[in-house]
Amino acid sequence: MALNIQIKLTRDSVCMGDDIEDHTKIINIALQYDTSNAIMSIAKSYLPYVAGRGHTWDCYLNSEKIAIINGNCTKITPLINALVFVNDNGLYFKYHSATY
Repeated sequence: MALNIQIKLTRDSVCMGDDIEDHTKIINIALQYDTSNAIMSIAKSYLPYVAGRGHTWDCYLNSEKIAIINGNCTKITPLINALVFVNDNGLYFKYHSATY
């Protein structure tokens, strides 16, 4: 039987119109996921589609940067080998717009 962990998701806004929405979401995930698959699965279902190319998201678990996600969840660069959970878990996605 897999153990489920509750995680509070938050993210940056991607434009002024996006600022009016509350981006907080609570999810439960099973602990058996590997790091890259777990983060990418969450990101794909949570992060908004952003037109264009060159933007990235930094992913933080409980204030520790754990991954970089390119574009609209097309590639992930994990920065850790395993997810470490605590009693009150938060996953925050920091947005970096494209620069030209």
